[in-house]
Amino acid sequence: MKGGLIMAFAPSKGKKHGAEGGSGRMELNMTSLIDMFTCLLAFLLKSFSAEGALVTPSSGLTLPNSTAGERAKPGLTIEIGQNGIVVEGVHMADNAAEFGKTDFQTLLKSPMYADLDRRHKAALAMEEYGSKFEGEVIIQGDKQIPFSALYKVMFLCARNDYGKMRLIVISTAE
Repeated sequence: MKGGLIMAFAPSKGKKHGAEGGSGRMELNMTSLIDMFTCLLAFLLKSFSAEGALVTPSSGLTLPNSTAGERAKPGLTIEIGQNGIVVEGVHMADNAAEFGKTDFQTLLKSPMYADLDRRHKAALAMEEYGSKFEGEVIIQGDKQIPFSALYKVMFLCARNDYGKMRLIVISTAE
């Protein structure tokens, strides 16, 4: 019994020297500490949610209220307002009400149809590099627009294989 301590196991070199009247100073094992912080960081990054910042309502649009609970996902953004229709920041039509009165054959020759077709073909070309085409569209529609305008926009989206359409609303659910 050296130093007056009885241990059930052989002490480590650091403990043994500290018990024998050494400096009594212990050092942290940095490897274990870094491993612990890495696990904590991985957990926090995995549980971090950025869903609330994916969609920002456009200025000049008054979105309808709803009790919908599903969160928005990223996708092609189309804005339908009183002053026109915008696809990903590109102005497509001047007046949503007039756009709603357009017949379907004329819509198939419209700049919006050509733009959606171009975007669809580009997305299909990206599949070669591993980016799967989901066909998701986020539609931000002013609550004052005529239904015919919304219907015609949805028609053009469907014709270009953008079948997963989500209408953005202001959630009133708690």
